[in-house]
Amino acid sequence: MVINIICGVCKDNLCKLHIADIRKKGGVMYQYSGSRKLKLAQQMLLMAGLCQSCVIAYAQDTAGDDEAQTALPVVTVVGSADKSGDNFKSTAQSVSIINEQDIEDIGANRKLDDLLLYEAGVLSQQFGMDNKSNWFKVRGFDANTTLDGTAISNNGFFVWEQELYGLEKVEILKGANSFNYGATDAGGTVNLMSKRPKDIEAGEINLSVGNFNRRTISGDYNGILSELNGVRYRLVGSYSKSNFPIDHTGMEQYYFAPSIAWDITDRTSLTVLASLLKKQGTPTNGFMPGYGSLIRTPYGKIGYDTNLGEPSRDYFERRQYSIGYEFSHDFGQRLKFTQNYRYGKMDHDFLGVFAWESDKDRLATRGYSYLNGQSTVHSVDNRLSKTFLLGDIENTIMLGWDYKRSRTDAENNGFGYVPPIDMFNPQYGAPFTVTANPYELRLKQQGLYLFNQFNWNDTVLVNLGVRRDNYESSSYIDLKHHADKGGKNTHNASIMVRTPIGLSPYVSHSTSFNPALGADDYGRAYKPYEGKQLEVGFKYEPSWMRGSFNLAFFDLKEENALVSDASNVQIQAGERRNRGIELQSDWLINDNVSAKFSYTRNNAEQDLSVSQTVKAPLIPDHQVAARVSYKHTQGTILNGLRLSLGVRYNGSTEDERYYPGYKVSSYTLVDAMASYPLTPHWNLQVNATNLLNKEYLSACDFYCYYGTSRTVDAQLSYHW
Repeated sequence: MVINIICGVCKDNLCKLHIADIRKKGGVMYQYSGSRKLKLAQQMLLMAGLCQSCVIAYAQDTAGDDEAQTALPVVTVVGSADKSGDNFKSTAQSVSIINEQDIEDIGANRKLDDLLLYEAGVLSQQFGMDNKSNWFKVRGFDANTTLDGTAISNNGFFVWEQELYGLEKVEILKGANSFNYGATDAGGTVNLMSKRPKDIEAGEINLSVGNFNRRTISGDYNGILSELNGVRYRLVGSYSKSNFPIDHTGMEQYYFAPSIAWDITDRTSLTVLASLLKKQGTPTNGFMPGYGSLIRTPYGKIGYDTNLGEPSRDYFERRQYSIGYEFSHDFGQRLKFTQNYRYGKMDHDFLGVFAWESDKDRLATRGYSYLNGQSTVHSVDNRLSKTFLLGDIENTIMLGWDYKRSRTDAENNGFGYVPPIDMFNPQYGAPFTVTANPYELRLKQQGLYLFNQFNWNDTVLVNLGVRRDNYESSSYIDLKHHADKGGKNTHNASIMVRTPIGLSPYVSHSTSFNPALGADDYGRAYKPYEGKQLEVGFKYEPSWMRGSFNLAFFDLKEENALVSDASNVQIQAGERRNRGIELQSDWLINDNVSAKFSYTRNNAEQDLSVSQTVKAPLIPDHQVAARVSYKHTQGTILNGLRLSLGVRYNGSTEDERYYPGYKVSSYTLVDAMASYPLTPHWNLQVNATNLLNKEYLSACDFYCYYGTSRTVDAQLSYHW
């Protein structure tokens, strides 16, 4: 017997993306090669949430029947946005899910912040061109990154970097919410889901070249070790090397991620995931003085590709390692236990020279940042969930405990002296000496959480989550030692009402906390930053079209921010508050055309002192992004051709503290993609970002940052 899977979106038989995730469901293992016996349950075959509309058909593998196909009903499966396992319809707050097709469409040699450019509520690449790290904010605040639902390094320069090719999904949970992962920033959580083994033997190899001498090779192979014992494995790897728009900069990266999955029994499964990433090269130093970039000068403008560092001295090297597992056991009667564990280690060595201000002449004062050390993190999460009926109410209870321990040991200097440089005719080779001080961070955190969902007739959903965290932290920074310990209660409460017309209004309130290391000038240990969010909105999935809409109004604030008192001493008496509107929609206009639209309105304010509040820099009042995609499905030579065109608009911003009266202009950028299957196995894809090569300032916050130049990549892929 042969299973043919025909995608309701792309109409492709055996589409690589959409067949990859047929998994075990209800104790039945679905296999699908012509020589294997195949068990079809009366339940629908499920596909993991990578396709919004897939039609699954099967045919007997006998003479005369090969052409017959019996279509089964359309299945829609959406990935979980949090530990509760809820999908888009049931999550009473704004959530964005980026699937594997979106990741594939973005092309080779891209970063996580490239992937987030079209998401509502997300400000990405606010610091412009950077080949070292990813930069993004959610609802105007920093957001934590997790990997497969477990904590990874987020300490200062020790921020985990994930190769996009190693991901199959990205989940964005927006706004204050420590219920899921404990100590987090007020912006929320971006959860990265690694590629993992599938029930299929398949592979691919990709070769990519682009401007700035960019070249990449990557490969992905999924195999089956034992059909009888349900053991599968996957090997994902990539190598890339490229220069960068800023003169004398470039980066080289190696990535390898093996994984293995074992269905121990019909109710018990174990998946082990590991990864290795090494990145090295000459870093960008995109810090530009406002004079010469934002402010006009008699000498002209600082060149878009100008390097104000020291190319012969600047260097960057990061090595990161990770291993973890996901274990689950279904006891039956809708009682399930899940445990996730991860260990991560990062070695980091970095020296970067940057310009930071000018006395309104040709020379810019310079400094350097230096860091050399390592960071480790252990994290484990255990949870037990049970679902049962109380009359007409379906009740789901989840009890969990998680633990995280991180340690950073390094030497660093955040600001060392380097001789000035001519901004308009830079000459390199100025001598300077690197000095450093010890830098240590320690954090232990354990949390106990309880979640309860009441579902009345699939119409009214009430979610209540409470959590208690205890933490111990210590730091040794700038030759000063600080230690602190404490506890914090956080919660997440929401209600959603589903209506027959597909409209689901909701309201939610959630809180977050994040320990602040160090003490103020009076010797008082910093209190944790505390976030609070009220969100009101609705989700709409109309019956008259294939699509979804999410409109949200949010009021998000963070307390205990650092401000200056009357003596110009930094104390924790400030507040940052962001209020705004988000609209995100995805829909299929017809079988060939799909569209995505997002709009964000954010009124972001922050306290500078106990008596002064200003508009937050970096954050535009308005962001708009739209993308239209087309796939040719008629039986012509163009069959399978896919085209995509996107437009992004970011409104103006202002740094009222350092550049009052000067605005960073708004900008509009165009992106494009074209993909064509040369044969059933070969595919050619071309991607371009900032297609018109617009030169612009992304933002200013004392420093100013030039936006990313046009990048074009062509990728040739072979699938089997």
